[in-house]
Amino acid sequence: MKGKVMPNKGLDHHNHEAKDSDRVSPLFEEYLESILNMTTEGRPAIGARLAERMNVKPATVVGAIDRLKRDNLVTVDEKTKGIHLTDEGREIAIALTRRHRLAERLLVDVLGLSWADAHDEACELEHAISPKVEKALTAFLGNPQTCPHGNPIPGSGAIINPQVRPLRQAEFGTDVRISYISEEAEHEPGLLQYLEQNNLVPGTTLHIKGISPFEENLIMINSEGRELTLGTKTAQRIYVLPA
Repeated sequence: MKGKVMPNKGLDHHNHEAKDSDRVSPLFEEYLESILNMTTEGRPAIGARLAERMNVKPATVVGAIDRLKRDNLVTVDEKTKGIHLTDEGREIAIALTRRHRLAERLLVDVLGLSWADAHDEACELEHAISPKVEKALTAFLGNPQTCPHGNPIPGSGAIINPQVRPLRQAEFGTDVRISYISEEAEHEPGLLQYLEQNNLVPGTTLHIKGISPFEENLIMINSEGRELTLGTKTAQRIYVLPA
């Protein structure tokens, strides 16, 4: 990373100026972004989950977290082992998240890439986007509010509807509209392709039919009248609104 952004107060505030520091590598930026995504969705960030997300061994995560602690970018609760971003760590994570989601918009809306390809490519591009390019990209795209998967872009002014809830919590027999696909869900292998191919995208209306035996799959009817199933774990990471 070429620089750190100036302090901000949350996802709706963003400053395009950068500090003169390059001590945070792309790898450690990824750790910070992953911690932000986990905690934003209400799930604790702990070493085991972070190792799974980063696809590394637990010992590797321990070393990375120790380094981030030394750099005053994270703290660790000694009792719960929960990993928390410091103000500085959160600034870096929010800036990276913004650049990732802007890159996804460019790749999908302008270059026509699929959801899955755009997500993977944005993971590479986000580290190379400078504040100057970010500002130009924002203007070129018309200051988009969300990424293609519906997640709010930090600094865009987007507000999450307070009625939004996980698809898994939708009542049987009701209709819902997909609001956004969580960042955590985007890392499940093959999921983005499945969602895009079956038009399970933001704005799509679904009828919740029920749940399979042993509560393994949620059964839905899409707007075309076709029956679809989705694992309940995945359905917990797709957010919907009453239709």
